[in-house]
Amino acid sequence: MKQKQSQMHAPIRIELQAKRKRQPLGEPPDLAVRITNVSDKPVWLVGVLPGSEGLRYPRYEVEIEGPSGPAVQPFPEGLDYARGLRPEDFVRLDPGESFDPQQGKGFVPIQQLAWFKPEQPGKYRLRLRFDASAEDEREWLGQTYVRDRQQVERLLRQVPKVAVESNPVEIEFEAAGTTGRSEAEIG
Repeated sequence: MKQKQSQMHAPIRIELQAKRKRQPLGEPPDLAVRITNVSDKPVWLVGVLPGSEGLRYPRYEVEIEGPSGPAVQPFPEGLDYARGLRPEDFVRLDPGESFDPQQGKGFVPIQQLAWFKPEQPGKYRLRLRFDASAEDEREWLGQTYVRDRQQVERLLRQVPKVAVESNPVEIEFEAAGTTGRSEAEIG
């Protein structure tokens, strides 16, 4: 059994990057997500899967602070599904290598970001938490049949049991017509 690691000694780092610092109100944030292996050994990880927002591990959870406090965005019905974990859901990262956990075969966008469309103008601060700390494999496997279960279990034993948070990102959401580029940006 692997021991859980603190964020300071975690073999991975997760980063958020705003593609635009100002965005139109009512649109989801335009963000890039990157997980990097900061250790000197290869690591195995799992990207964002259906159910990764609380139904299964790994968990990708978003914290959003708006101008009036914590922003909560309800999910539409039907996002309560966690298919079985598959060998192709695992990504091997060599030292220094990165990947976007939303990009790849079988991976999905982080739903809390995809469905978040602020209605109140102002600055929003976002942070992403990646949690792979569950020791019990049943918390990872999903709700449907797991094919190649022995291979999945072998790969799961190689995933570092960590929970890490990204850097905070601040985005200003503005009413239509106020997100144009300044003269300095046009140049």
